[in-house]
Amino acid sequence: MDKPLNIPLRQFQQWMQQLLLDPFQQTEVPPVSYLPDSIQEQSQDTTGIQNIIEATSKLDARRHLGIYQRGYIARLRNCMSQQFSALEYALGEDIFIAFADGYLASQPSTHYNLAELGRAFPSYMQATRPDATSEVKEDWIDFMIELAKFEFDFGVLYDQKGDEDFVPVSSEDTDADIVLRDVCGIFEYQIPIRWYYTEFKQDKNPALPHPFHSFCLVVRHNYQLYLYDLHLEQYAFLRLMKEGMNAAEAGEKFKRLRPGFADTFVAVWPEWRRRWMDVKLLRKK
Repeated sequence: MDKPLNIPLRQFQQWMQQLLLDPFQQTEVPPVSYLPDSIQEQSQDTTGIQNIIEATSKLDARRHLGIYQRGYIARLRNCMSQQFSALEYALGEDIFIAFADGYLASQPSTHYNLAELGRAFPSYMQATRPDATSEVKEDWIDFMIELAKFEFDFGVLYDQKGDEDFVPVSSEDTDADIVLRDVCGIFEYQIPIRWYYTEFKQDKNPALPHPFHSFCLVVRHNYQLYLYDLHLEQYAFLRLMKEGMNAAEAGEKFKRLRPGFADTFVAVWPEWRRRWMDVKLLRKK
């Protein structure tokens, strides 16, 4: 370069950020558009790299930048691996990296919080599933997508803001005084996701499970997440409470929606209540 370039710091940061976030230029925003007009006019491509980065005898400008791009991508890969550790195990490292790289290339990270990195990953897997054009869908692909959804939702619950010093329910409280904890998740899957995830976390090397309609509960207490199986009726009742109803309201609506189970509900509700009090799912309104 004949003389130093005068680029405002903000423009330079935006240019560099675009090159790192979208190294394969999958978006419609060319990096050079962030630079001053004088540099845009001189640039021979959409990056502006040759105009800003000095080449050396060993590396040209693009390869110099590539060092930073590869380092950034490696960091994003590592974040994806941590967010979806069970999925990486289920797919195998090579296949997981292939999916992760395709996702990162098509949907570059734009959020300051890397916890948001994988939010659209399950949707990406659904859109790019190998059997997308087949009438009959593969169970193992459905499993991988459900597992990805579960792992991301699990991380959201872990990071969610909530009152850990909640007022617990006592045996003297009426059902009208009882609501759900803020930080809990009630999930439905076509595969036994809770079983598989727990087996993986306990280093039991689980095999891919067979399809089985399953329900599970995730509760955070003292900044730890606990997982429990549910059956269909428990899931349906807790979904009503998750909508904001207290236990009395949810019970009445549950009996109207499931009249065949109404008498049984009256009999089993005290046990459900006691069990969910023990696992810190319920709090005073």
